[in-house]
Amino acid sequence: MRRVWLIAWHGFVQHATSRPFLLGVFLPMFYLLLVGWVPNASQSQLALLGSPIRHFAVIDKTGAILPVIDAALDNDRLTRALLALTDYADEHADKDRLRQGDPKLAKFLLEGDPDSPRAIDELSAQGGAISTFIALRPYLKPGAPRFIEPPTRFFRIDLPEEILASDDLLKAAQPYLSAKQLIRGPFGPVHLWAILIVPKEFYDGTERATYLSDDLTRPFLRDLLRAALDKELKRKSGEALSLSPQSITQLLGTAREMQSIDPDPENLGAVTGLRQIRVLGANIVYFMLFFALFMTANMVVMALVEEKSNRVAELLLSCVRAETLMAGKLFTGLLLALFLVGVWVTTVLGTVDIFFPAAKVIVSELSKNISGVGQLFQLTVFFALSYLTVGAFFLAAGSAANSISDAQAVVAPATLVTMPICMLPLAVAYAPDSLFARFASYVPFFSPFTMMVRSLSSPEGIDVLGALVVSLLTLWWLIRLVARVFRANLLRPDSPATFFGFLRDLWRAPQRG
Repeated sequence: MRRVWLIAWHGFVQHATSRPFLLGVFLPMFYLLLVGWVPNASQSQLALLGSPIRHFAVIDKTGAILPVIDAALDNDRLTRALLALTDYADEHADKDRLRQGDPKLAKFLLEGDPDSPRAIDELSAQGGAISTFIALRPYLKPGAPRFIEPPTRFFRIDLPEEILASDDLLKAAQPYLSAKQLIRGPFGPVHLWAILIVPKEFYDGTERATYLSDDLTRPFLRDLLRAALDKELKRKSGEALSLSPQSITQLLGTAREMQSIDPDPENLGAVTGLRQIRVLGANIVYFMLFFALFMTANMVVMALVEEKSNRVAELLLSCVRAETLMAGKLFTGLLLALFLVGVWVTTVLGTVDIFFPAAKVIVSELSKNISGVGQLFQLTVFFALSYLTVGAFFLAAGSAANSISDAQAVVAPATLVTMPICMLPLAVAYAPDSLFARFASYVPFFSPFTMMVRSLSSPEGIDVLGALVVSLLTLWWLIRLVARVFRANLLRPDSPATFFGFLRDLWRAPQRG
């Protein structure tokens, strides 16, 4: 075993300090840093990231619309905060204790309609989402995370004087709307998303408002402004009909609460937003592990082919057994894969924290897929088993090659053969506790890959134990099989290399054994 680790560590140091490997490690880091730095150097990073935060301006020629717009923005902020708070309470509050300790708060957060105007007024009367969260804190489950209020998504800003004084407003505003020029925002230079122009004759109906934007495919801001203007017109119409202010307010606020029920909350169906990100986080993590697995496996295979073509492999075989050499190469690749994943995760977390603080909530949702040390250890174990399974097959295939061109002819078909095994678990992420997912956990070869995905959703202990036994037995059988082919191929340095020849040798290996 000591010789295996010596070979593994020597190979790890050799590869980890090579230029191609360092390029593969640090190039993604460079791209992340560049993507984070450029927005900081040019404009609001949230705008470039496709964030829902939008900056817009209003040209109010009536002199009465700006307070209406500002009230609509405040109402939008409270609505989104209440939706987030009710979702938070549903997931993290001890509902029975909350109903006993504060029935009014329980009815408001657990049974109310967060979209109703009355609920928004009640939240405002309580001092906003943070004050309501403070009242909720005594009834939270142990270990519940802190509530993060959604950021304001729409900011009204002032236009530069050059736009206001221009005779051709559309032409003057075009460079700002297309982000060719930035405008001063509340926290620095930003992209001007839209301009709302309300003419002087807007109230009498002879002229209509105009919404200017370089992107009309995302109508959220436009719809909010239209609703605010429509509400104000209805108010003015009520005044024209000699209705009292109280009657107008009552008429505009008339609404019924609607109860919302998801009959199957665990079914993905039409989930959106952060809940969908959390579920699909399993696929994101799996793709990262999958890429690291194949990248390092191919790297170790190419190094083996080079050693074989240079007769270095024959020298090594004079000192150690072929099985020892193969085991050392396998652990070399595993160490490289774990190192690669560690660097990528650290880089992503560091980059998000420094350059994309608004994306922390997304990272927080993704991190919920790995809730503890035990789950992380389980994921690492099945990742190691997946790598050793694929790596053993690749090493045996690569041992048949005598040159880099031969290796490409052998390893490329081997990759295609193993691809279905690696891709099938992606379907498991959408229903990790389904009958299909549990069945796939016990299928040889598929088992460790399936459990990599299922480890992100806390599978049952019997499935973990069963998949571990199946994976270990499959790996033991595969290594015994491919070790004979590996030894025979290393001792035939001048034999022609083909993928079908490798499969033939693999088929005949048990007969020779």
